[in-house]
Amino acid sequence: MNGPIGRALGERRLVLLATAALFVLAVPGALRLTTDNSPRVWFLSDSPEVAAYRRFTASFGGDEGYRIALSGPALWTGTGLAYLDRLERGIGTLPGVRGVSSLLRHHRAELAEFPPARPAELRALCLANELDRAMGWVAEDGAAASLLVETASLERGEEARLAAELARRIAAPPPGVATTMFGTRSLEFALDESSGEVGRVFFPLLVLFAVAVLAATFRDLGGVAVPLAHVAISTALVLGAMGWAGVRLNLVLVILPPLVVVVALGSALHVQIPVRALEASGSPVAAAVAAVYREKGRALLWTGFSTVVGFASLAATPVPPVRTLGLWAGAGLAVQTLGIFTWYPALLASTRARRALPERRLEARLERFGRLVATAAGRRRGLVLSLYALTALVCALGLGRLTRESDALSYLPKTHPVRRAAEGLEERGLGVSTVELHLVAPPGASFAEPDSLLRLAELARRLRALPGVLGGASAGDLATDLGASSPLAALATPEELAGDGLALAEADPDGRRALARFLTDDRREARVTLFVAHAGYEAIDRLAATAEAEARRLLPAGTVVRATGLLRVLLAIQRYLLTTLAGSLALTLPILAATFYLLLGSVRDTLRALVPNVWPVLALLGGMGWIGAPLDVATAMVASIVLGLVVDDTIHTLARYRERRREVGGFEAVADKLERTAPAYLLTGGILAAGFGVCALSRFEPIARFGTLSAATVLIAVVADLLLVPALFARD
Repeated sequence: MNGPIGRALGERRLVLLATAALFVLAVPGALRLTTDNSPRVWFLSDSPEVAAYRRFTASFGGDEGYRIALSGPALWTGTGLAYLDRLERGIGTLPGVRGVSSLLRHHRAELAEFPPARPAELRALCLANELDRAMGWVAEDGAAASLLVETASLERGEEARLAAELARRIAAPPPGVATTMFGTRSLEFALDESSGEVGRVFFPLLVLFAVAVLAATFRDLGGVAVPLAHVAISTALVLGAMGWAGVRLNLVLVILPPLVVVVALGSALHVQIPVRALEASGSPVAAAVAAVYREKGRALLWTGFSTVVGFASLAATPVPPVRTLGLWAGAGLAVQTLGIFTWYPALLASTRARRALPERRLEARLERFGRLVATAAGRRRGLVLSLYALTALVCALGLGRLTRESDALSYLPKTHPVRRAAEGLEERGLGVSTVELHLVAPPGASFAEPDSLLRLAELARRLRALPGVLGGASAGDLATDLGASSPLAALATPEELAGDGLALAEADPDGRRALARFLTDDRREARVTLFVAHAGYEAIDRLAATAEAEARRLLPAGTVVRATGLLRVLLAIQRYLLTTLAGSLALTLPILAATFYLLLGSVRDTLRALVPNVWPVLALLGGMGWIGAPLDVATAMVASIVLGLVVDDTIHTLARYRERRREVGGFEAVADKLERTAPAYLLTGGILAAGFGVCALSRFEPIARFGTLSAATVLIAVVADLLLVPALFARD
């Protein structure tokens, strides 16, 4: 390590100038970062769910939209219905809106005047109409009516403008009318808000906490400024590269900046604390820096490598946001590790040397504490190992209790306006999220035949009776409804009603537009839309499988049946949570084992070194099982991330174990190293826990759980390094 460190110290002005130039280039890139939680960010590339959804959207144009519900005592009055009419007409002209439907559009031809002189009669007519109830244009109890707004697949900015305009239009209803709106993109905007919360609130809190800890520990400007400069450079370089590369933050990727901060600060303290100790004993600052890197350089290199591996292992997942986090975290922490060997020694050597460092009193106390704990753990080796073994057994039993949570609506607080809107609509039986049946007729067949239309209507009727289905319709429902409006409907057979209804739809522009929602132009593809209550992927998958089976039973042999929809595509990522967890651990553990073997040269010592690092992960996962904390898109990453972080302290403890064991014995080698490194362990552990812990303040459940569990596991790992490592090596 003398070569690169010697060059960094000898050419420190050049190193710092080059670093400053990179920093200046990076800052504009970091300012370009934006947030994007749109559905396609979460699509699993090349998955069967995405392929099915793309085939569906190619035929029918998608299933995105909004439902706007009106309720209140003035709804079924001339004023309330006139307001519904104004909304329908105005929203239909907005850019990005493909169509608007409601009970008014459905029954306008039957109304002699508008607003109707007897609104109660219109209410009764709608409640008696199966299509009105199936489409959710009227609630089953008549207490609410709704507009169904279908939108094109819009870019993020266009969708945000449309959502804002819809919210503006429903913001001032007439007295006695209340409005509620929820859409397929409503959760996206709630996720954006939660993602932004990390940057606006929690990240500044973390920085303030770090400054406070550094100031309380070192009590001089250099002791605070130098590690913070390393943190600022490392963070700016990775965020700047992301910004210039066009990367957008999302709910998962937003945790990267706090991670880079805490890891960079921890690495900086592992160097700064012993440098200051040498300065206090009279060593010149440059000589102190060189001496510390001779002692700790190998450990710093291996800890940087292990941390990069822990994060980069997440890139093996098929879940795009998690994969992106793994790639950029690996790259960012590699940059941080490079900085520890280049600009950081140059920064340290550029500070003014001090001979009297009264702030070393705290560090000395922490050193004595480290020696005391290590000695006690070695003397009571049997008790420590027994307690940890018993705890490991309890945690292992908790693994079988792990659950998964995939309903994104439940991630929001119960008081969140988006969640309240969705649940309020669903309580009235009005759904927005859909499961779509995409049907392709056998060769030579068509869904435009009366028999096929009746089969579609019967299929929709049966599916509406399934638990979790709030409504739904097909081309058969539309044709039957139109046919029933004929003056001769009472004399017609069901097949004649369906055929007449189809002919009426095809002869009218509005009818053709409505029919295009359910049938393709060649009439060989059909769509059955089911409005469903929000639920996790297990419930939605069961519902979809039941719907597919029912369709295959009812429709002619050879009909291709696929259950799809945006909801199914987004929920598909939840199936890969355990795969993500198992895969990243499977990649990380062998590499860590190889690292320890290279350091220790013994299989027995390698296994002992792995124990205090695997144990916190077992405690984390088993503890999640016992307390009922589910695996979700954020918590599935905790084990790999924590494993990549907690191994650092063990590597610092055992980096020169082989050499020291020959000189003073195995236990003394560990205890002596723990005494000297305890200040760094405790300070970095506290900062790491705080860095994750600030995320626990989030109102978004996955981020809050991620922060809480990560902070707790880091603290558990620090205790394990202070107790378990000396106990495991006490016999040497």
